[in-house]
Amino acid sequence: MTALKKEKTTNEEKRKKLTLQKRYAGRITVAKIGREAFLARDFVTATRKYNEYLGIIADIQEKSSIFHLAPEKFDKTREVTEMLFISQIYWELARVYEMTPKLQEGFHKSLDQFVRFTINQPYQVLNAEMLRKYIKKNKYRSKQIVALEKAYAKIFVQSKKCFIATHTFGENHPITNELRHFKAWLLSKKYGQHLVASYYRFSSPLVDFLDQSPKFSLFFKFVTAPLLFTFSKLIKPFII
Repeated sequence: MTALKKEKTTNEEKRKKLTLQKRYAGRITVAKIGREAFLARDFVTATRKYNEYLGIIADIQEKSSIFHLAPEKFDKTREVTEMLFISQIYWELARVYEMTPKLQEGFHKSLDQFVRFTINQPYQVLNAEMLRKYIKKNKYRSKQIVALEKAYAKIFVQSKKCFIATHTFGENHPITNELRHFKAWLLSKKYGQHLVASYYRFSSPLVDFLDQSPKFSLFFKFVTAPLLFTFSKLIKPFII
């Protein structure tokens, strides 16, 4: 390659990089336009803008498709708000595609991405509750109710969160792990999914409160530690 061609290639790469940086800087505006269109039931514009927003993120991460985005590529400390935003966009895309028989592949891919960006995230309970309410409201109207129910179950099955035990003992403590196994056993039962979902709805705000109240948190750990220890012994027969 001649020096002139190398220079042209370098300049072209710089131009593309600059263009992508500008698109990235304006991505939130694009997403907000999509959101406004979705609320106005202008689903054509909403879909176009949501795909444009996700496409910008995919280009930044050098992904070939918006359905190849992964939460592992984000900084969970600095980018958790954007991850929540992305999960909500996938959810709204799934709802739009759900309405159109010809777009069912897009529905399933978007729903899968919504689940992917929900599991083990700080906003997991928020998204799971949103999905639960949608399923309840559309139980007899949605033709995709089975897929939606499976997505809801998948969030809890694959989640490693055990809020109260983690708060009391830590993420990798043996008792925390035993309670995770018990959760898996519960989810294998017909009634277990409802129990686990209720636990998540209750425990998440409780732990948020404890994190903001250090003194009460210490008292809570003092009370719950022996209770959880005893409970872990009682559930042994179910998790062996």
